[in-house]
Amino acid sequence: MIFDTKAGAPPLQSKYDICVIGSGPAGITLALKLAEGGKRVVLLEAGGRDFTSESQEIYESDNLGFEFQSTDISRLRYLGGTSGHWTGRCLLLDPSDFEVRDDIPLSGWPIGFNDILPYQAEAAEILGVTNFDRGRTPLDDTGILDIVEQRFSSEHKFGNVFGSESRRFGTYYYSALSESKAIDVVLNANLTEFSLDSATGRFAHARYQDYSQNFYEIRADIFILAMGGIENSRFMLQLNEAQNDRFGNQNDMVGRCFMDHLRLPLGVYFITKRLYSNSPNWEFARLLRRIIPQIALSPSPDFARKNKILNGVIRLDRLHRRPLNEKEIGTSEFMRNLRYDSDYFFVGQSIASSEHAPNPDSRVVLTEKLDKFGLKKLGMDVQITPKDIETMRRVALETAEYFVRSGLGRMQVNSAMWEHGSPEDMELDFSMHAMGGLRMTETPETGVVDANCRVHGAQNLYVAGSGVFPTSGMANPTFTIVQLALRLADHLLVRTS
Repeated sequence: MIFDTKAGAPPLQSKYDICVIGSGPAGITLALKLAEGGKRVVLLEAGGRDFTSESQEIYESDNLGFEFQSTDISRLRYLGGTSGHWTGRCLLLDPSDFEVRDDIPLSGWPIGFNDILPYQAEAAEILGVTNFDRGRTPLDDTGILDIVEQRFSSEHKFGNVFGSESRRFGTYYYSALSESKAIDVVLNANLTEFSLDSATGRFAHARYQDYSQNFYEIRADIFILAMGGIENSRFMLQLNEAQNDRFGNQNDMVGRCFMDHLRLPLGVYFITKRLYSNSPNWEFARLLRRIIPQIALSPSPDFARKNKILNGVIRLDRLHRRPLNEKEIGTSEFMRNLRYDSDYFFVGQSIASSEHAPNPDSRVVLTEKLDKFGLKKLGMDVQITPKDIETMRRVALETAEYFVRSGLGRMQVNSAMWEHGSPEDMELDFSMHAMGGLRMTETPETGVVDANCRVHGAQNLYVAGSGVFPTSGMANPTFTIVQLALRLADHLLVRTS
């Protein structure tokens, strides 16, 4: 059933098997999967069924590092969470993303690609995408660039060039939540603290407030934080201030190694060959006749490792049959001598994106400002490393060289890439993919949760979501978030059976 504290939610049953806090893709996936396994679940959501400014303002933050979009814009605080922003794009992490890379400090996961592979088909079904065949296909025989396979929520027909609604979890799964006899959902329930059983050291109650300052308590055997990649870190920092850093912060790692995907517009690219003359590997029709026409090109894992760069991607967006304009031509004599409908036919835009290296100095912190529930507000101290920038530069240059080498066309490269400009001088942006801060590691020396997402030092507190990612790869995180949530649900079902 679904209750709302604003509508006078009645007292709930005395104790649940599992309390999930947060109703984004991770939280809703967990609740449904655990209930399917026979568990009594309570799902706490800090917002309501729909967006309200009253709830959203809790996400306000201060920017303390590199310019970073305010977190009350990048995240959503209502049923379904930030799936309300989701564009529906799904990619797989590469097997190499899970491995230790000698040139990248703090790289490597305590689990491997094959540990989440069994959940791939189920995650695809939950997200409304067709299952993946394979992650990458070589672009040509050089071994430099791969075409990265992408899937999109609700993408069903190859010939549809119009937009399609991505799967919004709060809307799509509302009926399943409301009709479940094993799940109680409480809306407008803001987690403020936990109480511990002094005899056992276990978390005993979750305490939450409504927007009229009324207090409530939930008892459960297991608690899971699924409030989002940033909010989970904020609450864990609050918790550890009150508990002498005993839960995942034994080595001051809570909030550290925050990551996003860096983005930089590169400019225009154009195609010099006609459709029928392109290599079958190019899949040119994707740029004209897909719901979201786009091709993603990435350095092969072998190339990236050999050249000591991170995982990166160039996204070539929809092609349009039009001539280049004066700004796109610029001062290049070569470009000016090209003739539309003779030398080239189609024009599109490209964007470079890079994995964000795990860096302890890039972090989520608490400020001295308080929200309406008396909790400290966020500060975002996001940092960028030279390797982040070099990755975008190298993948952009390799892609531009492929255009020339193959005779396919030309791709502009942002001048800051050529000139090794500083990050502050570039048109850098972020992808709103909050990752890290509660990283998954074997021991608390370099992370916050273990391989099963249990907080180091806690018996019955777990974390779900992209905050546990030790590295970011270049894949949009939603698909992996759902895979990890399914894996965590299986672990808990076995543990509590």
